[in-house]
Amino acid sequence: MGELKQKLIDFGFSEKEACVYLAMLELGPSSVQDIAKNAGVNRATTYVMIESLKRRGLLSSVEREKRICFVAESPEHLVAITREEESRIERKRLSLESLMPQFLALYNSTDAKPRVRFFEGEEGIAAAREVQAERVRSQTSCDVFIRYDAAMVRLAQIDQSGRLRLGNLVPALRVLYALDEGLTVPVFPRNIALRQVPSSLAPFDGECSIYDDFVVLSEPAPRPIAVVIDSREFATLFKRLFDLAWMAAIPPGK
Repeated sequence: MGELKQKLIDFGFSEKEACVYLAMLELGPSSVQDIAKNAGVNRATTYVMIESLKRRGLLSSVEREKRICFVAESPEHLVAITREEESRIERKRLSLESLMPQFLALYNSTDAKPRVRFFEGEEGIAAAREVQAERVRSQTSCDVFIRYDAAMVRLAQIDQSGRLRLGNLVPALRVLYALDEGLTVPVFPRNIALRQVPSSLAPFDGECSIYDDFVVLSEPAPRPIAVVIDSREFATLFKRLFDLAWMAAIPPGK
């Protein structure tokens, strides 16, 4: 019974609602007094719980021997309630998605300062990847400048699936990288343009991902940090600097 009670609480019942509902399932049509006794809840509170369950459509009342008794509906009704909630959430999601262009138009219409967001820790790096994933389908290109030292190789391996998924979503992806001696290049997405620069010419740590209208900077140590800059102007500036470095770099193996 304890497991059933906990499942009902997880479903959204209060503890006393769960006790009263389980008592009603066990007893069948019963008086408030009998339900309260079986549930271990005082009579006044049992009345309140019965009204709450009635609003959920989980019980009904019947007349037995000139007194009102209450009986629980089939537990299958719980599944029906869940399906209705799922349907309601889905309708809300579709409605929100249909209005998203208007929300984004308002969001992007301001000439305010660039929006800057910080993410910290390995979980933060994964969260920053999710931010990228939400917007990447609306971007036409991505340029990545990255220095692979031991810390960045480890970080790339930790979030490899998210990194590869993002790379495969961008129509045009260029990666310019430096690799410290003795390290192996992490796996890259397929069909991307790669160029390499000597480590001696890349005296920095971290990664810079440049999209059409935002930039993501990440630093692996001493604790991983990611910064997302929402600004088309900054993205354009970074992209022009990337173009200069790209022209001076060479494809791997040459």
